[in-house]
Amino acid sequence: MDGGKEQELQELSEEIEIILSIKDDISKDEVENFKGKFLSLSEYDIRKKISEVTKNNIYLEEFEKTNINEKIEDNIEINNINDDEKIEKDTIKQQENSTKDLLVNNEVNVDEKLKEIEFESINENEKSKEEIKCEEITDKSEEKSIEIVDENNIPEISFVKAEVKYSQLSLEWAWDEKIDKVLICYRMDKFPVSPKDSAAFQVVVAREDNMKEGNYIINKVNEGNYYFSIYVMVNYNGKTLFSKAQRRLVVNKEPSEIFYEIKIKKNLFGKVKSAELLLSTDEKKLDLPQLVLIGKFGNIPIQKSDGEPIINIDYDSVTSEDLISFDIPIENLSKNMYVKLFFVDDSNSKLYRIVSPSKENLHFK
Repeated sequence: MDGGKEQELQELSEEIEIILSIKDDISKDEVENFKGKFLSLSEYDIRKKISEVTKNNIYLEEFEKTNINEKIEDNIEINNINDDEKIEKDTIKQQENSTKDLLVNNEVNVDEKLKEIEFESINENEKSKEEIKCEEITDKSEEKSIEIVDENNIPEISFVKAEVKYSQLSLEWAWDEKIDKVLICYRMDKFPVSPKDSAAFQVVVAREDNMKEGNYIINKVNEGNYYFSIYVMVNYNGKTLFSKAQRRLVVNKEPSEIFYEIKIKKNLFGKVKSAELLLSTDEKKLDLPQLVLIGKFGNIPIQKSDGEPIINIDYDSVTSEDLISFDIPIENLSKNMYVKLFFVDDSNSKLYRIVSPSKENLHFK
């Protein structure tokens, strides 16, 4: 896998986690937003990652079902085309036979009959042209009606990207061709409940010079969580209407540090008798994410896939005053094995930082 695609898969995983922190599932609109944002990923890649994170295969099943339906529709369309071609050939053949009969039975009226056939053919062509013209007018009328915005048909921005850098928070989004104004609302405690939430900070951003992307910047951001809701604004029949909110949680906080060490006891013959994983922190209290200790022969593992899981740590808490310990199954350990602690979910690296001891202290000799 190339670096760009791997990076987009990582960013996609983080986006999915943020959405799942707000609600229980990923909508079709959000899948479409991912397709527009992560251009290196196919819809299958996106749905596969969603299934992995949610541990729910329904997203892949929807994709496979859609593909099957499309293939069935294609086959039906091909069969219809073949039927139309067959009917057209039969019609031509009948006309040819009719012409031959006329020549045999009545040579005198050949010209008149041919003129009648030609006249009928011209009329049919004229009717076909009129039908096509009517269909085109109908299509244009329908297309035009779709573009009209009403209370139940307000377009939304396609994606929201957020980044905190050098004490500056920036939001970016894609403008739809029908959108020229958005309302940005944010709070530090929870998502704004509506565009008229009096407890939320609000700012209107207008589109400039047909730009494809919009942006909003907050300088000198404070430490904490920023809960953004972005609403598209449209004027309709003298009223200002708002779309559904596009939500984005931005965490601006120094990662909490998790320290660990391996405590080994050996018998008189130098064989490992017992082993413990000890976890500690400088925080007053820290709720730990899921962790996994990975073991690898001959060298220290750089990433989770380099070795095999030795022990899994589920959600737990640790304080600055008391460390917590976990027994390591010695049957999972081998001579000349190195171990290292990782996050089960890599997106936790934004909120926590694992501080490893020296390589020598992670080696089972």
